[in-house]
Amino acid sequence: MTDNVPTHTVKMGQLVVNMQSLEFALRAFLYNNEKEWKKTDTEPEFLKKIKEGDMVPENAFTNYDTLGKLIDKYNQIIKPTHSALCVDVDIQHLRDALAHGRVASKSPSPEVPQELVKYSNPKYGPIKVTHCLILDRQWFNEQIKRTYTNINKVYQSVQIFEKQT
Repeated sequence: MTDNVPTHTVKMGQLVVNMQSLEFALRAFLYNNEKEWKKTDTEPEFLKKIKEGDMVPENAFTNYDTLGKLIDKYNQIIKPTHSALCVDVDIQHLRDALAHGRVASKSPSPEVPQELVKYSNPKYGPIKVTHCLILDRQWFNEQIKRTYTNINKVYQSVQIFEKQT
């Protein structure tokens, strides 16, 4: 096996974990800014003791908001006072491309980078190619850095808002 195969796998793993970390950070920030739970809870205890089959309240951790909606909610809160900490809204498109795109290579050789192609939903009209990306080392490094930068923005916001309360 050549270095490219594990590199692709590792880089994809890093990118997916960054996406999951960003979503969790956004949910934590939004949870901390929800007024309803603050009346009764001091912290999200239900997350510490949760087990399969438990009934839990609906909140920023448990709702079905998409990454795009989480980013929008977060940006609405943070933009008026700390606009530099807004999350890049285009990250949701990257996440959607990774989740719903088709990945293939023009060659079975591990030296040839894979390509990701995503198409529009045909229920909204003619099918259009929305993404056509070459998943090479440079692309992965840029996206990993991009997502990590946005994760750090959310963590900075959490620290700012904790000091204010």
